[in-house]
Amino acid sequence: MEFQFSRTKQAKYDFISGLMEYNSTGIGPGMVSFYEDNKKKLGSDPSLSDTKALMEKSTAYRFGAFFEYNNHAMMFQTVLDMLENQKDEVIEWLDTFNEPGALGSLTLNPEIQPPRYYKNVEIHTQPGCYHGSAFAGIMYHWMIGPFLCHRDDKDEMGWALANGIPKGDYKTIVDLGCAIGKSTLPYCDLYPDAKVYGVDYAAPQLKYGHKLAEQRGKEVHFVQAHAEDMPFEDNSVDLVTAIWLYHEVNRKAMDDIAREALRILKPGGRFAIMESPPFKVLTEDYHPLSEFLLDSTGRRMEDPFIPLFFSLDRKDILNGVGYADVREEQLPNHLTGWSTDVNYFFGAYPWWMTIGEKA
Repeated sequence: MEFQFSRTKQAKYDFISGLMEYNSTGIGPGMVSFYEDNKKKLGSDPSLSDTKALMEKSTAYRFGAFFEYNNHAMMFQTVLDMLENQKDEVIEWLDTFNEPGALGSLTLNPEIQPPRYYKNVEIHTQPGCYHGSAFAGIMYHWMIGPFLCHRDDKDEMGWALANGIPKGDYKTIVDLGCAIGKSTLPYCDLYPDAKVYGVDYAAPQLKYGHKLAEQRGKEVHFVQAHAEDMPFEDNSVDLVTAIWLYHEVNRKAMDDIAREALRILKPGGRFAIMESPPFKVLTEDYHPLSEFLLDSTGRRMEDPFIPLFFSLDRKDILNGVGYADVREEQLPNHLTGWSTDVNYFFGAYPWWMTIGEKA
């Protein structure tokens, strides 16, 4: 559909978007400079709490933390304000799916409820979390572009994992925690003969994702389900993927999702996830400030499982439920400027793939 905005509302969105891009790239260098000037005070092996105590004395960090939280709030409210005059039309558009001639499909299950651990959480401070607003998919999409400085406008994160997975004869591909499908769409191009599914619990995300895929001419079959309990037969899928899902679920769900992916995979099928590197890798191989900044962002921006997940050995999760040949690999990461001449937030590092096979 065609979204219609007044010049005033468009100008406000553009201004808030510019602030969000600045938040992602303009404040980080000040934090790093403060850290480098004062790190001797921490000794040779500082704890996370030691770094926290130091950085809370930094004007750049205190301002950045305040700015991040409030900038997200401004962005989401701005999007809702922009949609206000068309809200009935937009809802009708989102609620119209599986039309004649559609390439893909959308299968909703009204019995699906949000995970228990999301009950009192609004991830990234998004109003209603991923499920509680009819406009959740639009809010997410219009936020993520400026947040990532438009370096993911062509689904670069999804392509990073898709290209990192060993090439294979994948006939059925399932992307978990797909949201609006930006991580799912690359498989349509990379494996045009495959049937590609996107799975998510949040109907508003899937409705918008279905529209987005159809607009881009991609055949994706979106399914509303929990990643821990999917409507696929045993031994029926060749590849299961997940980007930025594992840091948003609790510890039990991490195992349950890996176990469910193993169930639906054919022998020889692969399960691959992609996130930022673990805290230990970030600290030892990249910038020691990274652990604190990811940890504090997770706590501040209602991503409550970031501190837990980034402290784990991810190979243990896959090995623990029975995967074979579990390994981890660095993947190119344009967004944070790893191996490029650009910079993002507080430093540059690769994406981190954890992958295993069904024996």
